[in-house]
Amino acid sequence: MKRNFLMTLLAAICLAACAETKYEIKVVGDLGDPKPTFLHNMFGRESIAEGQVADGFVTFNVDTVEPTIAVIGRSADRRQPVCTVIIDGEPIEVTITDGKGEVTKGSESNMRLVEAMERVNMASSPMEQLMKDYSEAREKYGEDIPKEMMDGFDKRYDEISAEITATQKQIIQENKNNLVPVYFLRTGGDSFGVEFIESFLKDYKYKDIKALEPVVASISGEKNKQPGAPVVDFVGKDLNDKECHLTDYVGKGKYVLVDFWASWCGPCKAEMPNVKANYEKYKDKGFEIVGISFDNDKAAWEKSVKDLGITWPQISDLKGWQCAASDLYNIKAIPATLLFGPDGKVIKANLRGEELGKTLAEYLDK
Repeated sequence: MKRNFLMTLLAAICLAACAETKYEIKVVGDLGDPKPTFLHNMFGRESIAEGQVADGFVTFNVDTVEPTIAVIGRSADRRQPVCTVIIDGEPIEVTITDGKGEVTKGSESNMRLVEAMERVNMASSPMEQLMKDYSEAREKYGEDIPKEMMDGFDKRYDEISAEITATQKQIIQENKNNLVPVYFLRTGGDSFGVEFIESFLKDYKYKDIKALEPVVASISGEKNKQPGAPVVDFVGKDLNDKECHLTDYVGKGKYVLVDFWASWCGPCKAEMPNVKANYEKYKDKGFEIVGISFDNDKAAWEKSVKDLGITWPQISDLKGWQCAASDLYNIKAIPATLLFGPDGKVIKANLRGEELGKTLAEYLDK
């Protein structure tokens, strides 16, 4: 009897505990159509919860999960985001006005994220006027915008971008005990620099959560591109399906330009004549190029190599953006390049256009 009573009591406690692991996210206001009934992990593939529509609002009953950033959206494929929220175990209310959603009630972290986004939007607002001025110049001058005017556009762009980055970095530093930095560290790309990110993460409360794993990986990849870093090997196959290594070429006594590209990449193809010209100029002076393709279609890769007249070695694992080299060297955009010295250590990254020829001349015109 006593045993049955204890088992019943234990079950009741478990049920109470389970009930406490759920909390509610409510979406109110002008819901529109389709209704915002999808809640996704912003940085993962999984769905967190499906919303139920009743009485003019949407309700998500969310199980307590690892703290993360999520997006409320109108479609399962994430193409119609409504609002970004922080999943941290506390109820949230989102209000939609004119199609735009904003957290109006929630945890301190959520309210801090709202404030942070407003600050970034303010820092970004001059960009709209810059784009307007640039468009007007294009209409007037076409491709022949006067150099002085174009330099002015570039200067304004750099100043606005620097202000946006400075604002984001300040927000990150001000929120060491919540999830707000996760949003900016994941969406800010590499603009913050390895030193800043590494320093911040050292004492950050949520440094070990899953959402930040790509940030940690990107630090490692960025370090592999810094001057003086030794080559990190990449394994793939050449166009004859022979397995080969990046270290088959790098660190063998030549200056080697590693060119990250793909057959589907227009800017890569546009840059190729410049790369070819430098190859012809320096190939007999101890210079080599190795192409690492971000293709996933061998036939397309092979055709582009032929059409572009590329004669230097090629390597690919045919995994597109999931290519191992992408993580090893934190390649987020192509074309991208790395110049290695004869000793297999990085000299410089992202050499293109005139900068490529100038740098090669510095080392090879002797």
